[in-house]
Amino acid sequence: MNSKTITIETPLAPDELVSRMRAMTVTDFAKFHDSPLAVYYGEITSHAFDIKNVRYSPMSSAPNIQGEIQEGVNNTMIKVKIDIKEIYQITRSMYYSTLLPIGIIVLLLSILVLGGTEYQLQGFLFSGFFIACPFLFVAIIKAILISIKKKELKEFTSRINGHIVPETAG
Repeated sequence: MNSKTITIETPLAPDELVSRMRAMTVTDFAKFHDSPLAVYYGEITSHAFDIKNVRYSPMSSAPNIQGEIQEGVNNTMIKVKIDIKEIYQITRSMYYSTLLPIGIIVLLLSILVLGGTEYQLQGFLFSGFFIACPFLFVAIIKAILISIKKKELKEFTSRINGHIVPETAG
């Protein structure tokens, strides 16, 4: 879940890498229909980039791929960060701050209105499900964000002919 930096190594020179990335990136989401090779949209400079896959609109909660390009001796190193933590925290606070209070209000109303009647059990079940929903939604969103991060990182790495450098302990 953390947003650690991942290092990707590619045999391309920095200029070649930037040129390849610009060939598959448009600056504006609305222009990707004009470019048949567009896979990403966003900003690319000679040393950094902030892009998102065109399958996700600018209003989606899919994370951006942010990177820093560094020239190496025989290769180019790219420090990539795909931040899903912020999106997860926003989603969690949104669901918890709205659905949990509503569920608690429904539970209290069930106790006050349906207490002692034959519908008391249905009221408790309904409010219980309402209280459980935010926890379920947040868990699903977390799984989706982790999946998107892995998929986008794998796709991006293959598009630039690179490979992920394993972390060294130390």
